[in-house]
Amino acid sequence: PPYHILDRRAERELFPFARTHGFGVIPWSPLAGGLLTGKYQKGKKAPKDSRYESGKFRGGDKIPEAIWDIIEGVSQLAEAKKCSMDALALAWTLCNPAVTAPIIGPRTLTQLEGNLKALDVTLTEEDLARIDDLVAPGTHLASYYEADFGPMLHR
Repeated sequence: PPYHILDRRAERELFPFARTHGFGVIPWSPLAGGLLTGKYQKGKKAPKDSRYESGKFRGGDKIPEAIWDIIEGVSQLAEAKKCSMDALALAWTLCNPAVTAPIIGPRTLTQLEGNLKALDVTLTEEDLARIDDLVAPGTHLASYYEADFGPMLHR
């Protein structure tokens, strides 16, 4: 399933089922299509050739206002933890005991190196509660089932 800070629906049924019956979950899109990397900035045009610039996600580059508030909260937490947003978002995904490993999709070595820094991020109970305050467990603000993923243009 997709699973990230902006879409926590898997926590309602799938994760409890997986833990109860000894299954592992390998979620995709832990960085919310790039929204949790810091590359998208409120009030600025999406980077060239990015998913939101190309209109792959429904609504094109119109990211809902509520999502910007969460991105800002995640950015502040990452800054306080002295790590990047992508490292924090991936570390958060890895904190869930039902998650075996998130599916990551770096296109460059730099992105891969940034993603791997998640292994050095330790999230406290206070950090996790702060994220829960941003997006309540089991809820979502972004849905990626409506995306047009089509052929991968960068491969």
